[in-house]
Amino acid sequence: MADWRFYGRRSTLDQLRGLLEQPRWFFCRIQGRRRIGKTTLLRELARDEEALVERLVYVQIPDSDQIDVASQFRRALQDSLSNTVQALANDVHDFASMARAIATMNRAGIIVVLDEFQYFTSPQLAAFNSFLQAEVDVLRESKSGGLFVLGSLQSEMSALLDDKAAPLYGRLTHSFRLDHWDFEDLLAVYNDHGLEDPYEWLLLWTYFEGVPKFYRDAHGQGLFDAFSDTLRNELLVRLFLNEGSPLSEEADTSFLREMKGQLLSILHFVADHPGTGHNELVASVHWPTDTGRSLGAQLKKLVDNYGMIDRRHPVFSDSRSRNARYYVTDNFLQAWIAVVRPARDAARMQLRERVLEKAKPRSETLEGFAFEKLIRQLHVECSRKGKGDFPITSIEVGFWNRARSIERLVEIDVVALNSEDKRVRFGSCKRSASAHDNGALAAFENHIAGFMSTVEGRKLTGWEVEKVLFSPTFSKKETPGLEKAGYRCLDLNAYAQLF
Repeated sequence: MADWRFYGRRSTLDQLRGLLEQPRWFFCRIQGRRRIGKTTLLRELARDEEALVERLVYVQIPDSDQIDVASQFRRALQDSLSNTVQALANDVHDFASMARAIATMNRAGIIVVLDEFQYFTSPQLAAFNSFLQAEVDVLRESKSGGLFVLGSLQSEMSALLDDKAAPLYGRLTHSFRLDHWDFEDLLAVYNDHGLEDPYEWLLLWTYFEGVPKFYRDAHGQGLFDAFSDTLRNELLVRLFLNEGSPLSEEADTSFLREMKGQLLSILHFVADHPGTGHNELVASVHWPTDTGRSLGAQLKKLVDNYGMIDRRHPVFSDSRSRNARYYVTDNFLQAWIAVVRPARDAARMQLRERVLEKAKPRSETLEGFAFEKLIRQLHVECSRKGKGDFPITSIEVGFWNRARSIERLVEIDVVALNSEDKRVRFGSCKRSASAHDNGALAAFENHIAGFMSTVEGRKLTGWEVEKVLFSPTFSKKETPGLEKAGYRCLDLNAYAQLF
């Protein structure tokens, strides 16, 4: 089994090195979802900069109270490799002394990392922000040291640092956002660990998307050495079902611990019905008659505050469109609710073989939805990096309408626009190439014609139209006939060759 190494983030690492080399104090935010690699990034930075190890103090902030936070902070100082830092520990007993210790360390060239910084939005911890502000305002004139604050909840980090009413507003000197690994980064992982089958790529992306920690856990469990035809079962068993498996409680602890009541009901319904509309939510979640306004407020929390649900609109529509559809934003959370947790719960009473048999069709359905999402993201990545032959000016999630009859229904998976060259790409995504059969192609043509006859579609009159079929793989036998019929065929191998 190949060793695990640090993947991606090279550009961010270079920028952080430049930050450390500047002869002035800094206050830097590093933000991203849980398990995305914020702490790992700083660990890699310290590995590259050996002198940084002794002048780096890391503190993970607990979701607790002032006494506990000060205790954790004091313990981190005691465990430091620096005598200067250790000497400060005994004087730390509350938020005021914590802030003073940070300032003293920074002036001595010590860099402080506060992880889970978003917890300082809670009422019992909020006072720390004012104490830190007082020290930061003086430190801005310093020539050494710095402060990293790491957080996973965008709305809470913004409330602490971007809200004009917040004590720390306007104090940041630098800000970084860590997103998922790109497909190009994932290809490096796949190549290093002998994963050559695009269906393996899709399966892993369906469950882990581009979250580094999950892939590292999979590597640690030997998953990448499993045979291709057993990979799905091995993924569920090794990562979730085995006693002590590393991700068996991940969603409950990282995503769902704050979810209760109506929020949880909405989240479960959207996970079980990807692409549901507002009316379906109202009808199916069985809300009391007087909570229509409450449903909107709860949806807003899940979309804007927690970022757990994605509200998507059809091509050319605006944010006020009533034709929005809802999806669980995070692949891992979607897989957890739709596949993993039912399998985990059933495995407590049923034979594992039966559990895995029932999980297979659920997983395949999930992989189909994930494949559409992956194709859209590949369009964006390729355009951003100058790869391929379709630079986009707008990537749309597709088009759908609110047809009164099934005959007038229009559904298109991908609508990619290049307004500069007046080109439009219509895409149909299928998890299996054989699903692009005559019936599916006829339906695809009807949906394109239906779209072009709408008010939105008429905006593209005179544009060059490209029709593309997407699947994880196309065989040499399948491609010629489809191309002869006027369709371009693109699979994951074709995208891999671009990188």
